[in-house]
Amino acid sequence: MPNYSKLILSSVTGRSRLPRTPFPTIQKLGLDAPALELMTDFYRSPAISVPADLQIDAALDRMIYSGVRLLFVVGPDFEVLGDITSYDIQGEKPMHYLQSQDCTINTCSRTDITVKDIMSPVSTWHVLRYESLEHAAIGNIVETFKNLRQRHLVVMQTQRDGTQTVRGLFAASTLESTLGHPVEIDDTVSSFSDIERVLAT
Repeated sequence: MPNYSKLILSSVTGRSRLPRTPFPTIQKLGLDAPALELMTDFYRSPAISVPADLQIDAALDRMIYSGVRLLFVVGPDFEVLGDITSYDIQGEKPMHYLQSQDCTINTCSRTDITVKDIMSPVSTWHVLRYESLEHAAIGNIVETFKNLRQRHLVVMQTQRDGTQTVRGLFAASTLESTLGHPVEIDDTVSSFSDIERVLAT
C-alpha cells in the first residue's frame, strides 16, 4: 500500500466569495430547429425546488440567486405539489390571498404568505408530454405559447412503471432570446387538447 503524506492547511486571509457559474450563452435557433434543443432538460441540469411552507419573498430571493423565474414546489418526500413564478409573487396573487377568507381569519400580512398559498397546484397544470416532442419544432412551441397566459411550459415524461416525472421546461424568455423577438402570449387559456393539436401539426 502506498504511503500518503498529509496535505498542508492554510489560513484564509482577506475577503472570500463563492464562485458563480456563468449562464450558458443562448444559441440562436430558427423555427425549424428541433424543440428539444430549446428545452431545459432536468436530466442534464437540476430543477430548482422549494418547500411548500417557504415564505414567498424568500422564494423570490431563491429565484434571483439561481437566475430562474420558476420554482417547483415540493412536499416533505419531494413529491411535486405545484410551481410558483416570479410573476405570481410580484403580481396580484399575494394581495388576493390577503383579501381572502383564509387569510383575514388569521389577520395575516405578506410575511405570513407561504409558497403553497399562491402556487399553481399540479392539478391545474397544462403540460407537454416528452413523448410528443420527438418530431416537434421550435415553431410548434411558439404557437403553443401564443395560446397560453403563462410563460412556462412544463414537460412531463411517463416512466415504464407509470410514474410521472417532470422531465423539462420551456421558458418564454429563453424562446424570445433564441428568436431575437418577443412572443405575443394570448389572454385565453389553452386546454391540454389544444396543446396536443398544435404539436401534431
